[in-house]
Amino acid sequence: MKQELISISKRELEQMKQELELLRNSKVYRRLLEFEKNISEGKSFTRKDLGF
Repeated sequence: MKQELISISKRELEQMKQELELLRNSKVYRRLLEFEKNISEGKSFTRKDLGF
């Protein structure tokens, strides 16, 4: 994959870091990681199993 260099302000970088940290500490992120793990292990679920 070809890499590209971009420039962003330090303020934008700090904001992105904060948002990423907030996401990583959220229930939604933990559930996404759990779903990804289950999929890679070959587990399958219905919408009802997932609470939809």
